[in-house]
Amino acid sequence: MKIEIIKKAFADKIVFDNLSLEIPDGKITFIMGKSGCGKTTLLKMIAGLDKDFIGQIEKNSEHISCVFQEPRLFPAISVKQNIELVQKGTNIDICEILKLVELENDANEYPNNLSGGMKMRASLARALYHNGDIFLMDEPFSAIDENMKSRLIPRVLHLLKGKTVIIVSHDLEDAQAYAENIINLN
Repeated sequence: MKIEIIKKAFADKIVFDNLSLEIPDGKITFIMGKSGCGKTTLLKMIAGLDKDFIGQIEKNSEHISCVFQEPRLFPAISVKQNIELVQKGTNIDICEILKLVELENDANEYPNNLSGGMKMRASLARALYHNGDIFLMDEPFSAIDENMKSRLIPRVLHLLKGKTVIIVSHDLEDAQAYAENIINLN
């Protein structure tokens, strides 16, 4: 993936000025940097959710799965129904995805009955079920306790092997343990 952002600004605040990045396809890239440096904005631009910039982003696919900082679940439907809302990816079984994120016993729960970490795991399950060619994840493990996180990250990244995975994170230990490429936007 090639990113050439000549300019991205919010009113008078310039976020990117002549940003040039190459993100390797089929690899796990962590994007690091202090708060407010544009990490989330960059993900939104890659996803096509923010087109208000001068420049271009060349991707090998438009089939993108996203995990946002907030779970963005519909409160009036169950965890399983929230996951099923997205277009199903090829040969992905929802029961296996629920088991992978350890929500198999909570599939019929409503989001308001879940902890913050469980909501994030449901959001992650939805992205995995969609099974994009590119996975964009914004702080996907920050609301998940360390014990669960240590089990979850290797499973998720194993499932995504060979896909282009971009993870925004403040966790240097995770980046050093799992990244094949690290970009620091500071």
